[in-house]
Amino acid sequence: MYLQEFTKEIKQKRLTGNWYNFVGVVEGKNIRLKGFKTWLQVYTINGIDNSNCMERSIKQFNNDLIKELQR
Repeated sequence: MYLQEFTKEIKQKRLTGNWYNFVGVVEGKNIRLKGFKTWLQVYTINGIDNSNCMERSIKQFNNDLIKELQR
């Protein structure tokens, strides 16, 4: 899956207002994610924790979602 497809899918899931999950491979990296609104409670990339704090702004959330995937 490409980064753009991943961010689009997570945005759609986030907008439901419910808990959401994702497990898959994005641009060759293994992703495991569990979130609620802008809180990434569980977010691992190749086994490394990238979880964040609750109540983030949308801009911060989007940055957190992609910053480690772009390395």
